[in-house]
Amino acid sequence: MPCFDLVVTDLDGTLFYDRAHICARDRAMLERLHVCGIPCAIATGRELDAVAPALDHLGLWPYFSYIIHSGGAGIYDVRTQENDMTGMLSVDTLCELFDRYAPLGLPFVLPMDGKMYVSRRTDLLENEARLLRYPLVEVPDLKQVIYKPMNKIVLNGPLDDIARAMPILSADQDPRYQWHRSHDNYIDCYARGIDKGAALSTLCARLGLDPARTLAIGDNENDIQLLDAAGLAACPGDGTDSAKAHADYICCPAAEGAFADLCEHYLFSAASDAAGA
Repeated sequence: MPCFDLVVTDLDGTLFYDRAHICARDRAMLERLHVCGIPCAIATGRELDAVAPALDHLGLWPYFSYIIHSGGAGIYDVRTQENDMTGMLSVDTLCELFDRYAPLGLPFVLPMDGKMYVSRRTDLLENEARLLRYPLVEVPDLKQVIYKPMNKIVLNGPLDDIARAMPILSADQDPRYQWHRSHDNYIDCYARGIDKGAALSTLCARLGLDPARTLAIGDNENDIQLLDAAGLAACPGDGTDSAKAHADYICCPAAEGAFADLCEHYLFSAASDAAGA
């Protein structure tokens, strides 16, 4: 028997090494886990609407049982198609965030109703909309389209602009929300207390699993709570230094099969050792 009951992977920068493709080694490992009956889950900052097209395109649905999405604000059960959401940002809070941080000069992004609403169209966001298969809608004053609570609002921009904005946003201790850098060009804002690690704990409680018997892998700042919540955790070799500091094992780079490296190092070697003991 394997000594882990659930394997959890981040998408962008981890399983999707270039945010759009999975390497052959990782695909083979997903198939191996599926044959062995070991469930896998995704934990991503993407909204469910931005996960589903990628899984469709790459033919990955059979390999996943659960999707922790929207940075931990949602948990989707693939078998039952139930999607539990929590920790939404109110309309007033979303509008306040827009007014407060518009002076930073970064475009705001609001994924809503299957579209990507942006306060300013840029080449970066044009590429992102194509990657995520989202229609891109430019609305300079996003308050005009915010009509319901949402799980997040996002800032996007070049690396230098993101680096300049991050200390300002990190210093905001408003109890209603928190900022996380989720990718090189993204800073996500979620309701305070919402993160991938809390969602993993919730999922384990629902399934009656011991979190100590879970494996997780992630590459960025918004994966840190996930890595801390799992029994053992790993980071791709090209992940951020902050994520690596919370990992028990540093894998090969994502494009070389970091997810497979994690499973080979812990799950199957542990099973083989146990069988030979």
